[in-house]
Amino acid sequence: MTSVVKNPAAFAPRERPVLFHAGFVVVATAWLLGGMGRHGEWIVAALAAPAFYFIFSEARARLRGGDRDGLRRLLRWSAPLLLLAALVLASALNPSHRPAFIFDAYLLRPVPHVAWLPSSVDPAGSLRLLACLGGLIATGLSLAFCVQSRGGLRILVLVLALNALLLAVFGTVQRQTGAIGPYFGFVPAANPTWFSTFFYHNHWGAFASLSCAATLGLLFHSLRHVPDRGWQYGPGPLLTLGALLIAATAPLTSSRSATVLMLVLSVTATVVYLRSLLRSTRRHRRRVPVLGALTLVAVIVALGFIVATQSRDVLATRLTQTLTQLSATAPAGYSRADLYSDTWRMAADAPVFGWGLESYGLVFPRYSTVRPDINGVRGTFINAHSDWLQSLAELGSVGTLLLLAAAALPLVETLRHSRHHLGPLSSWLLGGCALLAAYAWFEFPFACPAVVAAWWVLFFTALRLAQLTPSEVGPHPRAPHSPISSGS
Repeated sequence: MTSVVKNPAAFAPRERPVLFHAGFVVVATAWLLGGMGRHGEWIVAALAAPAFYFIFSEARARLRGGDRDGLRRLLRWSAPLLLLAALVLASALNPSHRPAFIFDAYLLRPVPHVAWLPSSVDPAGSLRLLACLGGLIATGLSLAFCVQSRGGLRILVLVLALNALLLAVFGTVQRQTGAIGPYFGFVPAANPTWFSTFFYHNHWGAFASLSCAATLGLLFHSLRHVPDRGWQYGPGPLLTLGALLIAATAPLTSSRSATVLMLVLSVTATVVYLRSLLRSTRRHRRRVPVLGALTLVAVIVALGFIVATQSRDVLATRLTQTLTQLSATAPAGYSRADLYSDTWRMAADAPVFGWGLESYGLVFPRYSTVRPDINGVRGTFINAHSDWLQSLAELGSVGTLLLLAAAALPLVETLRHSRHHLGPLSSWLLGGCALLAAYAWFEFPFACPAVVAAWWVLFFTALRLAQLTPSEVGPHPRAPHSPISSGS
């Protein structure tokens, strides 16, 4: 799609602030304990709020510049977020329950409300989570319309990759020195399986997986732009080492799922690299980088040995636990399948609009089939351990479809016009996002704002890179109006 822009320079001034803002939101959220907790979510919402100003300013500039196609696309891509916000706001104005204390017991009492409209069990929680989630989606969305430079986007990805590497080193040092909580025990650990600045190892695993995929994207991008002196004299070796160091934290955290995610990325990277070597040999376009391949193998073997040595106790414990769970004839207590079944029943009782955003922990006890222990204490869950099931329970089918549309609509439109121009960086970023979306069926990575921030920023970065990748025909990528005409 091509649109003529009367004043392309009007779009340039927002690029650097938008890139800086997106990077700052992801980096700050990760170091602020992942943005977890009520206070953390409000802080993240405040950090992400400038994105709404960037998007509004971009829409106004495109309207004044005559870029009607770009403006319509901006409105289309923003529509799912606006409709989701309207749904959550309507539910907050239509509370279905109110807290009450009866004989010192905390209960939820039903209150009169309009049953056929969206409603919420926790209106304050719904608004808080909407502010956080909406701001993070808008932060990613601003990249898709305000940035006109592929180089700027690559620098953003590099900054996020370096931040993840720093967090990985920080977490490893804390683990090896026996710290009892984040920041060397200065912050109490909310979960014994914390790592780096994250309270839960699976949240770090999800964040690290996205970052590792981004680093691998930069690595394979470097393979297409080899320096004259050879690949080993460019950024490739350092990017390889960075990806390996980030991946090496997965077994150290004792997270089995994170280890599996890193294995998937590692195997995929190895297969892609070997395939590129074979293709290069067949086509005889350039000399096969034998030295680079041998160096990569040596680094992988050395790092694998180091990881196995440093994490052997953790790996042995988790392996024993996994074999015990798999060999058990019947699940002890309350299994993950029971949790999913109870969550599905909760969602089925409010199939259209759900119980309200952030309502799961309050509503689920009435559906839980957890049996009390010998002391009469009955455990409960505040997360469904499946983000997709929890979304159905809280937002219903309508809200979940709107959340899906916020990603699916931009993805489909971009791939339709840029499917032949996805570079390695875009492909790896989208692959990492897809891997995490699949992982969310079995865990709750998106309960961590830092993971949500990284996901939306990297997702829209991938789409924007695909839009800005020059085609074989059409305007030159450095032409003033080509970024707008290439899919914005």
